Amino acid sequence: MQILSVKELEKEIIGNYKDDDDFREFLDENSGKELKFDSHHTGSKEPEDINEFAEETVIDYLEELSNMEVISDYEEDNYLKDIRESDKEKIIVKNLNEVASIAFNYVKIGIGYMDIVQEGTVGLIKAIDYFDSDKNGDFKNYSKYWIAREIILYIENKVEDIRNEFKNFFRRKKDNFGKMHEHDHREEYHDEVHLKEEDLLPTLEAIEKKEKMVEKKIDFFTLENRLGEKQIEVLNYYFGFGKDKRYSIFEIEDILKLENGQGEELFQSALLILSTVEGKMFL
Repeated sequence: MQILSVKELEKEIIGNYKDDDDFREFLDENSGKELKFDSHHTGSKEPEDINEFAEETVIDYLEELSNMEVISDYEEDNYLKDIRESDKEKIIVKNLNEVASIAFNYVKIGIGYMDIVQEGTVGLIKAIDYFDSDKNGDFKNYSKYWIAREIILYIENKVEDIRNEFKNFFRRKKDNFGKMHEHDHREEYHDEVHLKEEDLLPTLEAIEKKEKMVEKKIDFFTLENRLGEKQIEVLNYYFGFGKDKRYSIFEIEDILKLENGQGEELFQSALLILSTVEGKMFL
């Protein structure tokens, strides 16, 4: 089977396939290609003072998925041939761990993990609604495309909103450059300080430089994933996502050829990142 990397898919989706029907045609044309999640997400260095957590929400959710009873592949195939609403829920439950696993690849700065999972689940539901076994081949591969697509579009839209907020901020700075900025109250104090915009950004060139930096750094393709490749591997083995079973930290260290204690360190740091509500947007 031919391979399509997720990096290629991201470019296609953002450039050409934001409409569901157009994307369905794309999938029909590429039904013989397996979607491959490669290691182009390098993972960024986390700040040491992360202190915004979502309590136990993420770990509880992942544990629940790992211990959930699901239908067999044979049952899923039969349900997909003639989907009833009651069967649809069973197919969703069976594939939620795939959503959770794919979402590990998109925990970017400023993006919450559970938000990504929610969008990926929307993609899974669309895959079930649109799937045609005669056209689309293997459902698991087909669903990966839809899950990834909804996550990618969600992040792209959020990044665009953030970028526009910054651009509007700097536009206001340029419009107000050189004007006095006073407090609303009118009482006079001898030590009262009136700031000009240029006291904060001394030249128009400095403002324009910041604008260009925003265009360059706040972009889907330049925002790094906060989880590294090894952290993602450890999470998938530990929770059994895409594996034959759940593996202990000791077994994971042996499989991945990690030093003693490194598996636990990777696991704990990954959970810390996943449990951060939003992360931070750095300029």
